[in-house]
Amino acid sequence: MRFTPEEKLDIIQLGRYSGLGFEKTLSLFGIKPYRVWRWIRNIERKGFAGLIDQPPIPKSSPHKHLDDEKALVLEKANTYTHLNHRKLAHQIFRDEGVFVSESLVYRVLKEHNLIQPKPILRIEAADSWKTQPEAPNQIWHIDISYIPCGLNDKGNVIFWYLVVVLDGYSRFVLAWDLFPDMTKERCFDVADQAVFLAQLPPDKRPRLVSDNGKQFRARKSREFFKELLNIQQIFTSTHHPETNGKIERLFESAKYEALYRNDYCSMAEAKKILLTFFDYYNNHRLHQSLGYRTPREAYYGLNRDYDQKRQRAKSEKLKQRKQYWAKSGDLLTISKS
Repeated sequence: MRFTPEEKLDIIQLGRYSGLGFEKTLSLFGIKPYRVWRWIRNIERKGFAGLIDQPPIPKSSPHKHLDDEKALVLEKANTYTHLNHRKLAHQIFRDEGVFVSESLVYRVLKEHNLIQPKPILRIEAADSWKTQPEAPNQIWHIDISYIPCGLNDKGNVIFWYLVVVLDGYSRFVLAWDLFPDMTKERCFDVADQAVFLAQLPPDKRPRLVSDNGKQFRARKSREFFKELLNIQQIFTSTHHPETNGKIERLFESAKYEALYRNDYCSMAEAKKILLTFFDYYNNHRLHQSLGYRTPREAYYGLNRDYDQKRQRAKSEKLKQRKQYWAKSGDLLTISKS
């Protein structure tokens, strides 16, 4: 039960002058004597202001972050301007081997107005899509996306077409290319390239998820994937692009994180930008769904003990902080009121 300063003063006076004895009087009201003695000591030190409740704020914490950690966060935030606070925390550990929590990174970024806005477009895989791969090369995704590549003589936008094959388990981009049209033969070329690069025997070929476009639904297309590539096709529900959400999310990243941030006026320039992006995406981009590993690491089974290594670094960092604050003689103290 909380009391106002005036009520505390009345209780002190009542306990002193009731004639029943100090502790007996307090027990009648269900108040512990040690609380009232603490009020009296506070009055002796601070006067009436000592009766105002103060929250138990620690003077310092043995696990409080160090100044060099904050400086490191700011340094990396200026280097990796496109990463959110979660990915930035893991990127710092990868680059420097230093553990910083995601919450610390968020606080530092917020303090310096460095929190990135949410993407304009957000596409999530549908909850109804239950067939999730448990290893690489079980399920692949293929799709086509429009890419603006300059203007024609009449001032109209010229579109080229980006075709990508993505591994559903690791998000690894197996093959891609940019074409002036989106015929089924273009999709055949990219899918065939993915099969060649993956070096999979005929009896180990994945299932291929695609939408219901004629490039994938046509009879010749089904014959090509089944008979020539030995790949079973899976078609998404009509008007339900979320089923193919992993590759839709990839297209969003390619456009908003790479293409639309650069000035380009031709297919050659767009292809050069995409080449750089897909190299970064496969080899350096961290994915939360992969435990903050890169697609290449997940696809080839690398860095599987990443989470254990980061937990060990966390323990060492907390120990280091505790030793630092202990040496400064500024251990955790909590004011009592």
